[in-house]
Amino acid sequence: MRKIFAGLFFAVIAGIAVFVLWPAPDSGLVLYSGVDYGPAVAAAFTKETGIKVNSVDLATGSLLARIVAQGQHPDWQIAWFDGATAAAALDADGLLAHGLPAPQNLTPAGQSMLSADGAYIPTGFTLAGVFIYDPARLAAPPAGWSNLPDAAFKGVVGMNDPSISGPTYPMLAGMLSNAGGWPQGQGFVQSLKANGLHMFAKNDATLAALQAQAISLAIVQSSAAVYFAMHHEGYKIAVPAPAYVLPNVMVEATGLSERQRSDAARFMAFVMRPDIQKLRQAQGEADGDYWPVTQDAPAPLPGMPDLSQIKTATLDPALWGSLEDQINSWFAKLMSGA
Repeated sequence: MRKIFAGLFFAVIAGIAVFVLWPAPDSGLVLYSGVDYGPAVAAAFTKETGIKVNSVDLATGSLLARIVAQGQHPDWQIAWFDGATAAAALDADGLLAHGLPAPQNLTPAGQSMLSADGAYIPTGFTLAGVFIYDPARLAAPPAGWSNLPDAAFKGVVGMNDPSISGPTYPMLAGMLSNAGGWPQGQGFVQSLKANGLHMFAKNDATLAALQAQAISLAIVQSSAAVYFAMHHEGYKIAVPAPAYVLPNVMVEATGLSERQRSDAARFMAFVMRPDIQKLRQAQGEADGDYWPVTQDAPAPLPGMPDLSQIKTATLDPALWGSLEDQINSWFAKLMSGA
């Protein structure tokens, strides 16, 4: 009997040892994607590597709000969205890992978009705000930002709500920066309101208002403007000087396991491969209309403005990221008349 109990005891111990020592299954990664090509890239990565990437597709504003709400208990491992200012704000709140591997073969422009502490990496860029207009209703677009309050544009200009449309805040910050900074630039934005500026929720609503002739000129992200003009005849795009660079960035949550960090690093390298950037362009809808930041990337898609003819400017992500809540709150009160 004693031998039987001893045998059972060792069998149980052996079973426990096998359970404990057996390699844990790879639970994969959760990607919060604010870019249209996120699901296609995630699926391609899983197919090639076997590493699961569950893409949760969200509008950028909702994505950022969810990350903030989850705080130090994130349900995500990596996130991909437009806006270095937003990434810098998340980093200031202690929500991002540091030391992310920089992409290989970065252009000088790409190098300039790197985070000092490696809290985010650039994967491409668009322009935060360009003018798209109906030439049948508007003889000529504004020559630049400073002309928007002119009488010729009274009541015909529309833009997105920056508290809903995440990529719109950098455009608003750019307008303020061009007008002297914060709070000095408030007077310029107030003059836009006095000139009948319209505000809509997001790109689709603003562009629908343009198509419905409720407005004659929309200020939207360059990718949205290019995609709309490519699919709707008769609209033209004008790029203001300066045009503010809007990096699309990838970030990583804090507290990941060593294995998750390794998988995340592989995914970050994967998305920058030339063949995968071509997939991003093909599967990205509007988000496919971006400018690459690596030297071996495919050329930008046809129909995009010639970057060599554009005067660009870059916002300080840390400065303007720290002001986002304050500026969005002020702008909401201005537009509501409260």
